[in-house]
Amino acid sequence: MTCKFGMPTLIEKDTILDNVILCNELELDFVELNMNLPYCMPDKNNPEKMLKLMEEYNINFTLHFPEEIDFGCFYDEIRHANILLFNNMAIWASKFRVEKINIHLNPGIYFTLPEEKVFVYDRHREIFIEKFIDSMIKIIDIAKPLGIKVCVENMKVHDFMEEAFRKMASIDDLYFTWDVGHDAMSNYKMKEIYLKNPHKVSHMHLHDYNGNSDHQILFEGIIPIKERIKFAEENNLTVVIETKTEEALRKSIKRL
Repeated sequence: MTCKFGMPTLIEKDTILDNVILCNELELDFVELNMNLPYCMPDKNNPEKMLKLMEEYNINFTLHFPEEIDFGCFYDEIRHANILLFNNMAIWASKFRVEKINIHLNPGIYFTLPEEKVFVYDRHREIFIEKFIDSMIKIIDIAKPLGIKVCVENMKVHDFMEEAFRKMASIDDLYFTWDVGHDAMSNYKMKEIYLKNPHKVSHMHLHDYNGNSDHQILFEGIIPIKERIKFAEENNLTVVIETKTEEALRKSIKRL
């Protein structure tokens, strides 16, 4: 088995084409479209245009769903709107053969007390996990017929989020994105879950962590990068080299 390497949409670039040209130059396999950026939005990009880019530059795309979208929201009206957004975006993406959409498990709102932060989702974790899993089942029903895998990314992981990931491991057709930098920031809480369920990990965000900040150049921090790449190769993952500047991306690729 092997893995495919890709790049994130860079904030310093102004168009999808700019990112695609760099992807091709670096001999990477795909660009992960950041759907928070206006120029990546569906109404700016018809599928025919995207297919032409793929063919001309010999690359593919994955989708990085808007980070603020919360599928665990207690208000069903908001959840249903978020699911509708996913539906519309997935249908659009399927028309240019996107096979993976990366979504986020958000920690939600917290109360700042004199000595600690208390997360609402932690205090009411049963409701949160129930709502989130219900959303996952609904978006899987949308994505699977379109040939798209839903991959849930670990952000900074709190205990209630770790519990949600453990429960998600038993949901058919739901997959994980192993964000190795975020995992390091959370003292590798997710590593055990991913190594125990390698068949559930389909995507990876690869970047280093230096003890203070993530999204660092590969091999300049404390993460065992070679070990993570070995896991990706053994499990046939798609891997985004998620450094956030062109310079950092170039340096990281040279070290692979």
